[in-house]
Amino acid sequence: MNRSIPGCSRKSRRLRRDFMADFTVRLMPSNQSFTVKNGELILDAAIRQDIEVPYSCRNGTCRTCLFEVKEGYVQQEDADLCMISEQELEENRRLICMSLCRSDAILEKASPRRRRQV
Repeated sequence: MNRSIPGCSRKSRRLRRDFMADFTVRLMPSNQSFTVKNGELILDAAIRQDIEVPYSCRNGTCRTCLFEVKEGYVQQEDADLCMISEQELEENRRLICMSLCRSDAILEKASPRRRRQV
């Protein structure tokens, strides 16, 4: 029996499998872990699994859910619409209500900085 998929190389099958992977997030210092499905917002995954995390607005404006990525890769979605600066993004800070996991990750609650008045 031929198990190959027409037009689908071995490498692309592996990438597709990786694309569908779930990720594990560990919160520090509580050491709580939970699973995030591929394409699922981190905050939504935490709520789904009854993990207590601080949040309020769920749209990236209140900054209550600001975390620092200690390990792993977390992608900030719609950064231009969220209340997060380029500097914070460079410092590996993310608003988890609008962030996706791209690998297993360790996150630590960050203290929100006051935004400077312009």
